[in-house]
Amino acid sequence: MDKIYEKSYEKLIDYVKTKILQKEYSVGDKLPSERELAKILEISRNSVREGIRILERMGVISCQHGSGNFVTGQFDKTLTEVLSMMYVLKGMNMEEITDFRFGLEYGAVNLAVKNVNDDQKERLMMHLKNIENAETEEIRAFNDKEMHYLLAEASENIYIISTFNALNQIMETYVPQMREKIFIGMETEIELAKAHRNLVEGVVEGNLEKALEGLFNHFKYIRLYLEK
Repeated sequence: MDKIYEKSYEKLIDYVKTKILQKEYSVGDKLPSERELAKILEISRNSVREGIRILERMGVISCQHGSGNFVTGQFDKTLTEVLSMMYVLKGMNMEEITDFRFGLEYGAVNLAVKNVNDDQKERLMMHLKNIENAETEEIRAFNDKEMHYLLAEASENIYIISTFNALNQIMETYVPQMREKIFIGMETEIELAKAHRNLVEGVVEGNLEKALEGLFNHFKYIRLYLEK
């Protein structure tokens, strides 16, 4: 691939990016045809196709056979891939991932206390009850995961939700059974149960101080286990 060809398909990427930033394109909008784009940008149709392929890979557009290319903004898969590569290539460890996750959940809890809806409150309390009454560590770990997903969801912040989901995909891919191992290895089960209850009840009650106390204690016990 020569430099001229590279610059050609980058023109297509820059064109779409500019249209989005200027709010001329939004989710669901259809792009002009390949022929029209080639004429507008004065590049070959092969360059247009290459630019579209890259944008699709990035999650910016969706190519629907027979219908055309549409702005979609589905970035979760791309974000997961990027964070996965960082985890592997940068040699990240569980302490770094735990710190990153804590930062995300701290932001999520601050927002969730204000934004959580009634359905989310009911589900949070259900998962808390399931954690406390679980007969196996597998059931307890599953409900713990769902509870934390809900906290991120209740933030109503798309950046937090997408990043949190991507981070959990990495944990499930590269560190399977981490939650089960942490639950089994913890000697402070009573304290951990109290941390869970304060975290969930704080969000449900709209009590930020109580929720953050639960969050800080929850991660304190995780870090203690990781140190062991």
